[in-house]
Amino acid sequence: MMRKLLTIFIFVLFFITWEKNISPVVAGYSNLTLPWIKYQGGNDNPRPEALRSLLAQVTRRTSIEVNREPVALNISDPDLFRHPFIYMGGDEEFNPFPEQDLKVLRNYLSYGGFLFIDDNSAQTDSAFDTSVRKMISALFPQNPLRKIQRDHSVFRSFYLLNTVSGRSIVKPYLEGISIKGRTVLIYSSNDQGGAWSRNKLGHWNYDVIAGGQRQRQLAIRLGVNIIMYALTLDYKKDMVHLPIILERLRRYNPK
Repeated sequence: MMRKLLTIFIFVLFFITWEKNISPVVAGYSNLTLPWIKYQGGNDNPRPEALRSLLAQVTRRTSIEVNREPVALNISDPDLFRHPFIYMGGDEEFNPFPEQDLKVLRNYLSYGGFLFIDDNSAQTDSAFDTSVRKMISALFPQNPLRKIQRDHSVFRSFYLLNTVSGRSIVKPYLEGISIKGRTVLIYSSNDQGGAWSRNKLGHWNYDVIAGGQRQRQLAIRLGVNIIMYALTLDYKKDMVHLPIILERLRRYNPK
């Protein structure tokens, strides 16, 4: 699988060099940073060690080099468009996003960005879940959340998975928003960050509910898969998304 991904990546770099005479510098992807989104109201960072822990797993399990420290980012921050992946977690109700922030986020997702939303409450129909659904309805009023089918590439972008995991299995599926066949937003109700989170001594911060260590490992694998999907898109449909890939590489590899 990694050989297929590498082949696609090399082809895209060649295409850019040939079409635009851009030197293929790969520093952008070799220093992956994961931002978490700040917002008003609620609790925008309930799992403060989650992304750092996931980045450590990405480093250990893949060939991607990362910046180990995640960064906090406002939607209005101009640096938003420098990141192919952003994370939004929470466990409480939050304020509606301002219309300007919705516009920026809509543009970010429409032009190659990816958002992973993680409900950390481990509760059915939580206050955070209600706020998320209202936000997404305002973000894409004509494009509702839909269940992600098990044949989706996110379940095979690195590991082959046939189940959805997390710290607590509130829902046995992921939900998402797709634009022209490309999934730009994935939403989990299962507290992925709680399953990933590990302190500096190497101890897990939160107990996994019901499934034990196997459930935690599946949650980590799913996290790795989501990042790989966000970076590579649907590798079986790469020609369809070639313009988006080209735009990403131009953005992260300036002249």
